[in-house]
Amino acid sequence: MTTVTVTRHAQITIPKKIREALGIREGDNVDISADDEKIIVRRTLPKIKEFTDFLPRGFDVVLEKMRKDSRERLKALGILP
Repeated sequence: MTTVTVTRHAQITIPKKIREALGIREGDNVDISADDEKIIVRRTLPKIKEFTDFLPRGFDVVLEKMRKDSRERLKALGILP
């Protein structure tokens, strides 16, 4: 267990060994919660939307058209109701 100090702005620093062990880097988000007298800090996993910046603009429209077409084809084949 490592002891850290709460700053006047109610901030704490996660020790380097713990950050490295959990793979937490500058700019990452963490979830924080309380359980009885414990503060729990968990590394959050990136959401899939954070990995879509390489897709062309308007791709969501194309993707929805593809989904609609697939649903219609599966219905025509009797696979979907």
